[in-house]
Amino acid sequence: MASNGKKSATLLNKEIDEVLRMRQRKAAAAPRVVQGSSTGIPSQAEYEWRELAGAHKRLEEIQHAPLTARKEAQASFLEAMRSTPELVGERIGWLLDGNYGMGSMMLARRVLASPRMNRAAALTQMIGAFEWQSPEVMSREAWKKLTPGEKAHLDSAVQEALADSSGED
Repeated sequence: MASNGKKSATLLNKEIDEVLRMRQRKAAAAPRVVQGSSTGIPSQAEYEWRELAGAHKRLEEIQHAPLTARKEAQASFLEAMRSTPELVGERIGWLLDGNYGMGSMMLARRVLASPRMNRAAALTQMIGAFEWQSPEVMSREAWKKLTPGEKAHLDSAVQEALADSSGED
């Protein structure tokens, strides 16, 4: 310290650093509140992001399931596409309505908003994952096992579901 009672620059710097460190520790220990919200309720964008992340996580879990479970799911989905394509179409309608969650509905709506994609195929694979837990790759393989007549019947059921969903908007 200087003789006139003033603090030296190094001492001031040390005190300032200590105060800043204490503020950082206090901020790190405090519970996090969603920015922009004084109530802690997430914004719509944060909610949608969380739901999309959950849907992607669910799809990833399905892809990393044990092989026997994936093969059983694939066989179950193949059987549903063969014997009850109307059920697959109905489930696609449910997917578009949000019955599998907001995140999966948003993924399906993104597919509908993409005009240069085979929407029926993408939604069929997606519902194979969300309803039958068949990974999308295995759902494609199962679809390839269908006869041309079965493929046409399934496609008409899916197109009907797409028409129903576009009529509701």
